[in-house]
Order: sequence, then C-alpha cells, then structure tokens
Amino acid sequence: MVALPINSCLKKKTVGLTLIEVLIALAIMGIAMTAVIKATSQNIRNTAYLQKKTTALWVGKLIMNEVRLGLLVLPKSSGSSKDKRTFLEKDWYWQAKREETPNKRIDKIEVEVFDNEQTEDASPLISLESYIYHEATS
Repeated sequence: MVALPINSCLKKKTVGLTLIEVLIALAIMGIAMTAVIKATSQNIRNTAYLQKKTTALWVGKLIMNEVRLGLLVLPKSSGSSKDKRTFLEKDWYWQAKREETPNKRIDKIEVEVFDNEQTEDASPLISLESYIYHEATS
C-alpha cells in the first residue's frame, strides 16, 4: 500500500464563486435593472402623453364636425368661442374661431384643445384647421 502525503489528501478542488465575483455580479445586475426600470418608466410617461394627445384630437374633431354640421355656430368676422366638453370622464377646454378668407364662400375654422383651463401662455395639446364652403344663396 502506498501512503499519500497528508497535504495532497486535504487539497480538494474548490467549485463555486468567491465573494468578490458575487459582488461584481450583483453590481452588474443592479446597473442593468436600473436601466430597465428607467426605460420602463419613460415608456409609461410617453404612453400617457400620447393617450392625452389622442383624446384631445378626438375632442377637436368632434368640435370641428359640430361646426361643419351647423350644430355649433361660431361668430363671424374673427370671433371665437370658448367652452369645455366632458369626454371620456375628463373635462377638455377648447377654443374655436372662424375667419373669413379672400373667397367669400369659404371660411377658415380653427379649433384648439387644452387639457386644463387655458391661460395666456398656455399652448394647446392639439390645433386643427379646416375650411367650410358655403353654397351661393339666391
């Protein structure tokens, strides 16, 4: 029988990660997860903004169609109307104005939609522009 030295019996091959390797892996995962969370929150903010902008577009088109159908009468000669409309359980504030064009049979209609009461420096979420043709009356 061959006797092995005691030191060779105690030397086993170690399998696993050292503490430094684990800490480095955790740091990398932390940085990666921070980037994922930041991208997700930015995506949520963008989605909310686009939802608000789309709803404002629907409100603007609704007002524009009411003007075209004659359900909403705007004052002539550069007059404007302001009001609010409840749409999808939210109050939307709009401003519409009618302007004459060089052609007497065509009027220009502009509609602006705001998400809250407009102040002097407020910019609209959406601005729409259209033209209405009036038939000749005899």
